[in-house]
Amino acid sequence: MNALSYSFFPELVFCFSIDWSRLKTKYMNLSQRENSHSHENQTDSQTVNDQLRDMTSAYLNTHPGLTLNALAGRSGVPATTMRRLMQNNGGELAPHSVLALVSYLLKEKKISSLLRKVQGPVAELLNKSFNQFIFDEETKHEMHADLNTLFQDRTCYLIYKLAANACGTNVREVRDVFGLTGLQKLQEMADKGIILTDDNDRLHARDKNFSVDLSLAHKLTHSLVDFYKPKDVEKGMNLFYSLSEGMSEEGIKKIKEIELSAVKKIFEVMNDESLQGSIPYFAVVLSDVLGLTPTKESTGVLQ
Repeated sequence: MNALSYSFFPELVFCFSIDWSRLKTKYMNLSQRENSHSHENQTDSQTVNDQLRDMTSAYLNTHPGLTLNALAGRSGVPATTMRRLMQNNGGELAPHSVLALVSYLLKEKKISSLLRKVQGPVAELLNKSFNQFIFDEETKHEMHADLNTLFQDRTCYLIYKLAANACGTNVREVRDVFGLTGLQKLQEMADKGIILTDDNDRLHARDKNFSVDLSLAHKLTHSLVDFYKPKDVEKGMNLFYSLSEGMSEEGIKKIKEIELSAVKKIFEVMNDESLQGSIPYFAVVLSDVLGLTPTKESTGVLQ
């Protein structure tokens, strides 16, 4: 691409090079000022890690027989991560680790209930990463630390998702889709009691209703999209549309309202027992800004 640019637009590339040099210097100066200002503000406010350290210390103080390593094992947060947290060494914990730790400390697995029990920077992080847009208080979606860790593996996630369907799955389906690797992952999950077998040898997920944080869901969605099969359009099973246009915030708000309404209706259909069957079907509803998200203060419709 560079060769093509220089061949056809040499003066344009030269102009960009000059502007970029100036822009880079200006940006670096601006970043230094912003970082300095940010650091000053952080010294006066509690961070997510600060609050987690306080919560963890308080819990360990009330449970003197519990070691940090034991707490790590029970909460599903790696021991190395817990040590870095308590030693104030390292960056902010990943959202799913924060959720796993807080869920264990507060003895609350239902995410909607957990979000009401925490405050401060931890609450802000959890709400930003886990706020449920479609599941109300009547649903039973919960967070399980071992699942958030398990789903770092793409194959485990997809097998578990098949097993989480009302009809479950079976060994043959796992083998046909994922091969020997899938069978190995299946055995590992069965050994841990995460995948269960019924009297008809159907495989079922231990927790049919589950949630993951948005950053992990983003990674896992790529795995689902890979199963979209353009060559099978004539069979009438799949659907794909890709739309884009320059929008105002009011327009984005209307689009999101339509999508949210559609997702709720799809959710109702998928949970209608009279419509459930043996076809492992999935739907992905996704929209975002193409490119960088505007940095100006927004009314929130872009989230």
